[in-house]
Amino acid sequence: MVEPVIPSSGRWRRRKEARPGEIVEAALEVFTAKGFAATRLDDVAARAGVSKGTLYLYFSSKEELFKAVVRQTVLPNLGSLEALVASYQGTTADLFRDLLIRATEEISATKVGLLPKLIIAEAGAFPDVARFWVTEVVERGQGLLRRVVARGVASGEFTPVQSDAMIVLFAPVVLLTLWNAAIGPAVGRMLDPAIIASEAARILLDGLNVRKEAS
Repeated sequence: MVEPVIPSSGRWRRRKEARPGEIVEAALEVFTAKGFAATRLDDVAARAGVSKGTLYLYFSSKEELFKAVVRQTVLPNLGSLEALVASYQGTTADLFRDLLIRATEEISATKVGLLPKLIIAEAGAFPDVARFWVTEVVERGQGLLRRVVARGVASGEFTPVQSDAMIVLFAPVVLLTLWNAAIGPAVGRMLDPAIIASEAARILLDGLNVRKEAS
């Protein structure tokens, strides 16, 4: 008697475990192409190569799927920036410059940089999604900048910055993402992330650095 061939359970398990990540990758593509309102879960499922029923096994709604996209594609980048700040051995001015350069590199390398445009465009219609973005991304980014400025103030390099103004320090990165996501493609002129990062650091550091008294 011929024994039936049983598919490898390990292979099946790997495929099943890979599905949430594949769905999130597909969702990032669809969200950034169509926007939040126009995205249908059917489109995401088709892009991921799964049924809509399979998608619902992992994500209960479009909002939850979007949150998963942010958590799996944006927050790891923030984590790497936090690790950079925590382990940096040089001056705070060099840290600030390297932080801006790293941030622009990571945002420009993937479609993650298109998400701020989506949030700004659809915040009014989907305030819960906007609040999630502010809590998970904006406030965490501001906290990171507070630590950098506090480091510089403690070392005597920087002047203090009011807490609510921390967002100004990352404004060049946000402007870069919005220009290259929306305006640049329309007018045929993209901004160079490396130039924006280095020039923004130079200009901002001129305001942050403590002025040396002339002797």
